[in-house]
Order: sequence, then structure tokens, then C-alpha cells
Amino acid sequence: MARHSDYYHDENRKTQRSRPEGGVRRALLWIVDVVMLVVTIAAAVALLGGVLARVVNPQTTVLFVFAGLFYQVIYLVNIACALWWVVRWKRWFFISAAMLLVGFGNIGLFYRSDLRESSPTIERSREDLVIATYNVMNFSDENLPEGVSSYHRVGEWLGEQGVQIACLQETYFSSSKSFDEFRLGLRKMGYGFFANSQVNKQESQTGSGYAIFSSYPIVRHAIACERGNKVCGVWADVKIDRDTIRVFNLHLQSTGITSTDRSDTLSPQIMDDTMARAKLSKVVQKMVDNYRLRAEQAAIAAEGVRESPYPVVVCGDFNDTPASYTYDQIISEGLADAYVECGKGTEYTFKGLYNLFRIDYILPAEKYFDTKRYDSFDLEYSDHKAIKVTLTPKAE
Repeated sequence: MARHSDYYHDENRKTQRSRPEGGVRRALLWIVDVVMLVVTIAAAVALLGGVLARVVNPQTTVLFVFAGLFYQVIYLVNIACALWWVVRWKRWFFISAAMLLVGFGNIGLFYRSDLRESSPTIERSREDLVIATYNVMNFSDENLPEGVSSYHRVGEWLGEQGVQIACLQETYFSSSKSFDEFRLGLRKMGYGFFANSQVNKQESQTGSGYAIFSSYPIVRHAIACERGNKVCGVWADVKIDRDTIRVFNLHLQSTGITSTDRSDTLSPQIMDDTMARAKLSKVVQKMVDNYRLRAEQAAIAAEGVRESPYPVVVCGDFNDTPASYTYDQIISEGLADAYVECGKGTEYTFKGLYNLFRIDYILPAEKYFDTKRYDSFDLEYSDHKAIKVTLTPKAE
């Protein structure tokens, strides 16, 4: 009997010792749940802001622009929250689930199924039109050997790819001679023009600006978008056999954030450094001002697309993501996104900030063109990727 009694005493002592441990575990889970609930609500609100970023003009309010900038990251956070509440079997799951459904319509702007890779290769036909857009960063690549210019490398690449119309942004020519030399290096692309980004320098073929080159005759060209003393886009009417299309080459207002700004504001010590916080405030204000300016430029560009007498293809560096008012204003003019039509996997075109941002586009008129192929190229000559698409005219 003594042994039996001792047995029960031992079991009671074990139970008493385990209870505090179970209490600690429950307390920790409760704390984590509270933190996750806060994150869930914040992520849901941010995702709603990202959805609204496409339709709310930054000139009215800038509350939503940053949510649109990081849309895909915010969506992933909502997925993580939903999974947490599934594991925890809590009703808070429905907050994340509801917002994932609300925001799902924009996911196709950032991710296209890789299953498209298994489809057979489509041969290029005589009617196809190959168009490229590339922000060449003023041909200022510092990694090339001495005496080797990215003028020649970019020109060679365009020729090798069989590009028939090329839209280049941040295109720097030091003289009219360098422009002519670059054009000669484009093989069959014998037509082209350059427009300076400064309105008062349009008569000169020097400086940084926009260039459109074509293997088909360019019958006319003009500034498509300007504000103050700055050009934000050009267009060219390209005659293809008996038809004419209008090609827009846009470079909308950048964020204005320099590498110095990033190093000053992304440091771990920013919350403890009063001067760093002041710099962060200036950077944010600079981005806000440029968002508003970019929205204004997008409206001007959209009006130009709307008034075009010919089928349109819009190319360029919008400096904004697909979850933005800028993108929505332009594409809503009856345009299709070549990446959405034929892209594969996740896509980015700006090679910075963890490769998050797709800001370069080719948008053909949906009524007149089918996108047959979309490719992007991580060339070494710029901080942007080059984009090439193959378009097929739709049968009338």
C-alpha cells in the first residue's frame, strides 16, 4: 500500500510541475496571437490601400500610393496571416481570406503561370512586329572595358534580336555624329530620331532624351507629353506597308530617390538618429511630389493615346508599378499589357531594391494587336532590363 500511495504522490507532483509549463506556453501563444492580429489588421488595411492605389488620383490624396508600390509584398503578408489563423483555427482567418479575394484581381499583374513554358514555340510570321523598349541609363555603364561603348553593344543586341522598332529612354548622345554612328550600327533599322528631354533643346541631337528607331519609315514625330521645361514622352508615326501605327515612347517622372538617399534612410539606426529621420521625411515628401507629377504626366499621355488617329503601341519607363494610378490611367485607353498577355513567372524590370518592381512596359492597342511573345533581358548596360515583344496584327 505504501508503494501504491507513493505512486500517486509522484504522479501528483509531476502534474503540478507540468501545469506552470503549460501556462507559460499558453501565455506565449496568446501574446503571439495578439501580435498576429495586429499584423493581420494592418496587412488587410494595407492591401485595401493597394487596391485603391489604382483608382485614386495621387493629386487628390497620397494615402494609398505606397501600398500600391509594395503590393505583392503586402499580398504575401496577408497569405502568411491567413495560414497562421488556419493553423490556430481562429476566426480571424476570415479577415485575411476576404482581403486576399479582394486583392486577387491584381495578382496577374505581377505573376503569370510558369506552365506557359510548356507550350510549343510559335514561329514568327511575316506579319509579326518585334518591338523593344529599354532605359539605357545614358549609355553610361562603368563595367565595360576602356574604349568599349555600350552604344555599340546595345545596337548589336537590338540587331541580333531582330527588333524592328526600338524605344530608348535616357538615351545620351554627345554629338550629332554619335547619334548617326549609333543608328548605323542598328543594321536594318535605318530610320530614327532623337528628342532631348529639355523642351528648349529640341533642335539639338545632343544630351539625354528619347530615341525611336525603326526598320520602317517614320513619317512624322512629335513630343507626346511635356510639363514645364521637361519632356516626358515622344511619339512617332511608323508606316508599315499600307498601314500606319503610332508608337509612344514615355519616360515618366522618377521617384527622385538617389543612392545617397537610400543609404541615408535605410540604415538600422534611423529611429535613433534625428538627422536621419529628417532626411527620411524629405525623401518621403520628394516621392509624394513626384507621384503627383507622374499622375499629371500620365493624364497627358493618356489623352495623346486617346486622340491618336492610328493604332497605338505605348512603350517606356513609367517609374511606377502595375498597382498604380499612373499605369491604370494609360492602360485604360484600350491597351493590353504584353507581360499579362504572354509573360511567365514573376517579372521585374528595375534591377534594384531586391528586384521588386516592374516599371517598364509595352502596351499595344488591344483592338488591333495580339501579343505573341514577351521576353525580358537582364543586360549589363543599365539598371533596367530590356523588354522585347512580338505583336501580330488582328484580322479586320
